[in-house]
Amino acid sequence: MEASSLCTICGVSNARLCTTCRSAAYCSLECQQADWRTHKLLCRKFKDSSMSNFTARPSPKHYLAIYFPMTTRSPCLVWVDSKEDEHEQGYFNPELDQLLVVPGHNRYIGRNLLCIRGNSLRGRKTNRDTLNIWYLDADPIPNLITNQSLHGTTPTLIGDTWGEFIWKGPLVAVMKAGSTWDPRLLMDITLTGYRDAIDYLGYYRETIGSMIDGIGMGDHLAKRVLADKSGKVWGVRINCIGDQARGNPELVPVAVPNTHPLFNLEGDDPLCIPDLLDWTWVAKAYVGKAQSNTGDVQSDLENPLARLLLLQTSVEDGKWEGLRPWWHDPNIGSILVVNRRGGDVEVGKVKAMCKFIQQKVFPLMTDERAIALGGKQEVLAAITEENLALFVES
Repeated sequence: MEASSLCTICGVSNARLCTTCRSAAYCSLECQQADWRTHKLLCRKFKDSSMSNFTARPSPKHYLAIYFPMTTRSPCLVWVDSKEDEHEQGYFNPELDQLLVVPGHNRYIGRNLLCIRGNSLRGRKTNRDTLNIWYLDADPIPNLITNQSLHGTTPTLIGDTWGEFIWKGPLVAVMKAGSTWDPRLLMDITLTGYRDAIDYLGYYRETIGSMIDGIGMGDHLAKRVLADKSGKVWGVRINCIGDQARGNPELVPVAVPNTHPLFNLEGDDPLCIPDLLDWTWVAKAYVGKAQSNTGDVQSDLENPLARLLLLQTSVEDGKWEGLRPWWHDPNIGSILVVNRRGGDVEVGKVKAMCKFIQQKVFPLMTDERAIALGGKQEVLAAITEENLALFVES
C-alpha cells in the first residue's frame, strides 16, 4: 500500500491506501479490519470504476457519487451529472432528479442537504473536502419507506453506530472540492467520504444533528458517546506460523479502535475458558476462512496458540466439542483478541492463559471424562484463578 495522509478510521497520519480501491487509508490492519464490513460493499466496485482514470465517466461534468437506494439492500456507485447555477457563474450543483424519486409519486419532492466537513469520531475534525448528503423532505409522501440500504439488513449498515434516527427514502452522497462553507465545484467521492457518510447518518439525532460534525457535537450525550467510541485500547495479535516465519513475534500488542465490530456487532461469542474466569475475550481472524494452497493442514496458516484459546469445554454426544464450527478450518491464520468490555488485553495474560489451557485444562479433556458422569465438572473445577496464577510469569 502506498502512503496517504490520514487514517479513515482513527485519523492517524502516514496511513496507507487500500491496495484494491486506493480510496481509503488505514494506519494498521486493526483499523482496516474495523472498517471492512462497510468498506467491502464498495471496495472492488470503486476499483472497477476508477481503473484507467475513470474512463467510464459519461462526460467531463459527471462525478462519482454514492447512492443509498430506498428499496435495495446495498449502496452503489453512480455517475452524477453537474449543472452550473444559472445565477452564479462557476458554481455547480449535482443533477439528482433521476435518483431522488419515489415510485408512484410523479410530482417534485422537496429535498434537504447535510454538509459534512469533518468526522470527530475518526479524529478528522476538518477534512480537506466537503461531503454533501441529499435526501427527501420528511413530509408525508405516499410510498416513502425506510431506506433499505441503510436499515434493511441484519446487522444494518449503520448497526455499529448510535442508530437512533430512521432514514426514509433514497439518499445520495456527493463530494465538493474544498472545506469552505459552500464549495463551488464537485469532485469524485472517496471511500473515506463513504465512511463519513455512514457515521454521520448513524450518529444523527432529530432536531439536534449528528454527533460527529456540526452543532450536534456539542450536545452532552454526543460528548459522552464520542468519548466512549473514540480512541483505542490494547488487544493482542496471535500470529500464525506463516506470519511468524516472516519475522513477526508469536504474540504482539496492537492498538484496536473502539469502533471495531468486536466491541459491538461481533462481540457476542466470548472465548469459552477465559469467559469462565470472567475474562471477556473475543476473537476475530484477520484472513477470515483462509485455505491452504496445498491442502496441507500443517500450512503456514496454522495457529497453535489460537487453537488453545478457542477450545470449548462443552460435551456433545459423548465427545468434547472442540472448536466452534466457524473455527474448524485447520488453517485459522492470525487472530485478534480483545476484551469485549473495552479494557486492555495484555500479552503476558494471553501467554499465561494459553499455557494454562495447554498444561492444565486440555490434559483433563480425555475421552473417558467426556462420557463419564461428572467428567465435565472435573474439567470445569480446574478452571480457577488460583490454578491460572501458577502460569503467570513474574
